[in-house]
Amino acid sequence: MKLAKLLLGAALFLGTAAIAQEDECTRYQAIAGNAYQVKNYEKVTMAYNKALVECGGLEMKFFNPYIYSVKQAMSKAPDAASKVAYLDTLIYVYETAQKQHGIQKEWQSYLAYYYLTQGKPEAMEKADAAYQIGIHHDGAKANEGMIKQYYANIYNLWAQTSDEDVKSQYKKRIITEYFKLNEYVSKGGMKAEVSDFLSIYMDKVANDCSVIAPEINKFLSELPQDVESKKAMVNNFMALLKSKECTSSKEFAMLVDTIIKIDPSVGAVLAKAELLIAQGKVSEAVKTFESALEMTTDAAQKSDIELSIADAYSKARSYKAAHNAGLRVSGANSAKGYGIAAKSVNAMMNECGASTFERKANNYYAVELAEKSGDSKLVEAYKSQCPSSSDLFNVGKDVGETVSLECWGKTVTIKLF
Repeated sequence: MKLAKLLLGAALFLGTAAIAQEDECTRYQAIAGNAYQVKNYEKVTMAYNKALVECGGLEMKFFNPYIYSVKQAMSKAPDAASKVAYLDTLIYVYETAQKQHGIQKEWQSYLAYYYLTQGKPEAMEKADAAYQIGIHHDGAKANEGMIKQYYANIYNLWAQTSDEDVKSQYKKRIITEYFKLNEYVSKGGMKAEVSDFLSIYMDKVANDCSVIAPEINKFLSELPQDVESKKAMVNNFMALLKSKECTSSKEFAMLVDTIIKIDPSVGAVLAKAELLIAQGKVSEAVKTFESALEMTTDAAQKSDIELSIADAYSKARSYKAAHNAGLRVSGANSAKGYGIAAKSVNAMMNECGASTFERKANNYYAVELAEKSGDSKLVEAYKSQCPSSSDLFNVGKDVGETVSLECWGKTVTIKLF
């Protein structure tokens, strides 16, 4: 009988304690709620701190006003020590909520920012892990400052480690994240300075071919399965190698071959042509450009390809071919085509004509072409190389007469400039 009474008494005691605990839990939640209504954020924070303990956790609906109140109280803290205390509380609340309710993606960028602000050991690693989730969750809506901080933090992690394997992983992320973050910047209509900031850190790691090229094999072995994602990644790496003048590398050739296999489009064929140009294979490059020309119906793209053909011949010093190709350039680039033709005529001046007068007379034609290019400096340069009055006197020629240019099959009128 005594044992029964003892057990009953214990049960009653435990029940009373549980009710008391529940009452304290409810009471502190109520205090926090009332304080929140009147914007007494310091009191809200204190009440929720108590409720978190008394309730053994909180329902998810309480955490957002809790977090907001800690932030507000921290912003109005009277001194540095109070701010630090609130910051520690804020991070604790974020972490506690997620232990109870799971990762909240919309919180991650803020949590990462506060980890770095707190600056405790492993803050950079913890911030990096949070930012990886948060920034890519936010995407084009991400905060500009947080994008910059995320990228700079990856660089700092890369810079501080001496483990070569870890360093390699951070380098790979710096390169891949550069493209993804720039995509967010573009889609989100963010300031140009954000892209400039990313480029500064990118160049610190991937600053020349010797640094970038060895990484390409690793990327190619880990391409995504999705075709569009794969194309985007390969094109991004090609753009990077182009920007670093690495188009003659075997790695660029590998990327070109990869993109042609994935997507045998005009863009892929043009990439092949650019590779051949970099390798000095002008004839093959021109044939490849011409294949691309046949593939496209876009006028602007046709104009670009025609200009590339003329430019390829010019760089190879095949001036006759460059001249002819320059004249064939249509559309928006036609003026530039005339410019290449004019330069080609001038470049062959000393090979066209038996006398000084005849050689200089080629510049009459070069001037005509330069005028069509709209390049006034080019026009003046070639006018200055046309026959002078002394040259005319020496050959018995007068202004207004004509002269035939054998190299170009043209007849021009003699002038004095």
